[in-house]
Amino acid sequence: MSPERHSPILRASVVSATGTGLSRVLGAVRDVVLSHVFGAGRASDAFWLAWTVPSIFRRFVADEGLTGALIPAVGQAEQEEGSAGARRLAGAALTALLLAGGVICVVGMLAAPWLVKVFAYGFTSDPEKFALTVTLTRWLFPFVVFVSLVSYCEALLNYRGHFFIPKMAPGLVSGGIAAAALLLSSRFEEPVYSLVVGALAGGLVHLLVCVPPLVIRWGAQMPSLSGLRTPRFRRLLGEMGKVVAIGIVAQANVVLLRLIASFLEEGSVTQYWYAARVVDLTQGAVAVGVGSALLPVISRDAAARSWDEFRAHFSEAVHLVALVMLPAAALLLGLAPSIVSILFRHGAFDAADGARTSATLQMLVPFMLALAGINIVKKAFFALDDRTSLLGVGAIGLVLTASLGYPLSRQLGVQGLGLSLSLSASLQLAAYLAILRGKMGRRLGLGGLVVPLLKLLAAAVPAAVMAVVICGAGEWDRGPASLTNWALLVAAGIAAGVVYLGVAWILDVKELRALLRRIRGRRPSGSR
Repeated sequence: MSPERHSPILRASVVSATGTGLSRVLGAVRDVVLSHVFGAGRASDAFWLAWTVPSIFRRFVADEGLTGALIPAVGQAEQEEGSAGARRLAGAALTALLLAGGVICVVGMLAAPWLVKVFAYGFTSDPEKFALTVTLTRWLFPFVVFVSLVSYCEALLNYRGHFFIPKMAPGLVSGGIAAAALLLSSRFEEPVYSLVVGALAGGLVHLLVCVPPLVIRWGAQMPSLSGLRTPRFRRLLGEMGKVVAIGIVAQANVVLLRLIASFLEEGSVTQYWYAARVVDLTQGAVAVGVGSALLPVISRDAAARSWDEFRAHFSEAVHLVALVMLPAAALLLGLAPSIVSILFRHGAFDAADGARTSATLQMLVPFMLALAGINIVKKAFFALDDRTSLLGVGAIGLVLTASLGYPLSRQLGVQGLGLSLSLSASLQLAAYLAILRGKMGRRLGLGGLVVPLLKLLAAAVPAAVMAVVICGAGEWDRGPASLTNWALLVAAGIAAGVVYLGVAWILDVKELRALLRRIRGRRPSGSR
């Protein structure tokens, strides 16, 4: 397969990753602002836990559960019935989505006290903290409706080849929360309530920006009752149910770790959240972007039983992710204290908070790599129409997280939560790869990935060492207040990038050379 045939994945990945990256950057800005205003204590713990509860329930009506089922269903409807059939199915899906979102919102608000007990039973020992968390949870549940409609728009837009706006839109929610913290917190008797205003206002805006491109590509989409009784819609619900179950199992790991964190010392929920957000910022844009571009391509390959094409596309996706994720992981391991200092070491966020957050971040680095791999491997299972394996391995992972999280947190505190998640995710990735190789055998071509990945790792290590040496001269107790710290971190990033690219070029990393040729728009002299 020629490199030119691979290029649609690269182009779509770049667009999707750019939108996701902007969203994650705005998320990082939100976290920096909230750490400054609220630090790591009662109010921040309450908000992040309250934000988590509806975020878990969005899996029923949003994210991969919706897009992973709606995209192939709409494609099949359009192929068999034309654009009218696709629009009819989309209208029926919108009707069901509005009904389901409304029910989840009402039930969640009414059941908030019981949900908070499930998610953070440790908060019950502090009645004021528990009551605050319940109130915040109630007010944040309407956000589920906004995010489900955004995922609906994303599925239809992705099917038409548009990735940027729906990936960027969630960043507007983060921007709304940050703006509310800075501008409105002083106007509330309990300042943390201002974040609810920011979240709901941002939720509305992040839906509205998706409407114009949807209308341009699909016309005005309206709820439709006529398609609810069709076999095609029933199949869509069945497939969505399977994907939702997979997502719920994955999110259950997050719930479990938050529950354990609620029993640790005050501030642990916030410290874990900020460490996880740095990981999310680092891996989310690349792995999510590449995965979004990969799924429609390998789905067509699997349907046509074009296994050479399937292997080539899968291999390219792994290479694209590894090109960025391996050096990023090495830098996070070496520079975690410096990164946390620059982002959070100011305002109410003190040195002890920073130390525990950076240690947790380092523990989460293997999780970051494993999750990036899982994001790619899962797309292969979706394309092969095998969701049972995903659900089974995810359930095993939940058991692993439960069995490791509590004892490790007793020994290591909040850092133990990061370590347990890394161990669980790494074992899940190994299981996914073993099952996938058993299903496809040599058609998957995993053996051909070993040498290129080792070369990338060999290039990443000296790059990280160079960055650590440079940052050794920093005054990290001063956080972002020191201009020297900013200069050193920027210099470390640039130097690490130069070392990484140079060593990778010397080691003849063909994926890097091919990528640079595509960026320059030059035709490669031969296939990979």
